[in-house]
Amino acid sequence: PRYVAPVTSRRDWPPIDRAQVADLLEGIPSGRFLITSRFGEQRSAALVRWVQQVAVHPAMVMVAIEKGQALSPIIRDSRNFALCRVMDDDPLVDRLFQAMPELGRDPFLGLPHLSTPSLCPVPLRAEWWLDCEMVRYLDIEADHEMYVAGVHHAGRLQNGEAVHRRVSRAPVKKASVKRPLKKRSR
Repeated sequence: PRYVAPVTSRRDWPPIDRAQVADLLEGIPSGRFLITSRFGEQRSAALVRWVQQVAVHPAMVMVAIEKGQALSPIIRDSRNFALCRVMDDDPLVDRLFQAMPELGRDPFLGLPHLSTPSLCPVPLRAEWWLDCEMVRYLDIEADHEMYVAGVHHAGRLQNGEAVHRRVSRAPVKKASVKRPLKKRSR
């Protein structure tokens, strides 16, 4: 008879001290993104560092955000969010979104922005945006939670002008239709 080792759970392994592998972890691609959402009259946003493309057909992304954000229930209720690429050194974005906005406080009041087709706000200071529909929510046993979403619209902001793209549902087609969005501010 062959010896079969007992199966043990890897969950009993202690996590490694982050300081020991910080240089390796910092090599994983990251950037500065603003995730925004709207449900009814509630709007909120949060700065995030970890975003990853997870599928090509259909286009999908995954976003990790810190737990406890006022944004989380808004995303879960609306099932939509916009992912906006923002400049690394934008002081206004820092001031408005560095700290967690309070529940019920609208950080977009007075901030020039447009609305995506799913009505998520996008600051005109963003370089580009993805309009996403949540397909999975993952509550991991850590200080962050993850959202996996399909991308259904996208746009690039060029000198405050929006260029809008609809993501094709056809698996072979890669061309996208461009049409300007109306600027909308509140």
